[in-house]
Amino acid sequence: MRFFLKGVAETASKGRDVFGQILHLRTEAEQQILSLGKRAPTARQGLNLLYRNPVVSAGDLATGLAISTPTANALIKDFERLGILRESTGRQKDRVFVFDRYLRLFVS
Repeated sequence: MRFFLKGVAETASKGRDVFGQILHLRTEAEQQILSLGKRAPTARQGLNLLYRNPVVSAGDLATGLAISTPTANALIKDFERLGILRESTGRQKDRVFVFDRYLRLFVS
């Protein structure tokens, strides 16, 4: 029983630490998004979508945010420039982007 309780305590502690890191990342990303000016509200919605689905394509963003594909591509370029998204396929078409900093919080 003692072993089990120790495991529960360690898991809870790790969960609390990851939650704190998520809050820190969210605050940092929100601050970066403010630099986008009039596109900041759409970027904020995009960031919220990334927390639910950290691996996306331009089509995923376009559908999830009800925006055009060119607008989704512009948002992706902004997110890449800010270090929020990273292209993961190495292709020119059908590219997939990853919210690396968020995903890494769960595998460390």
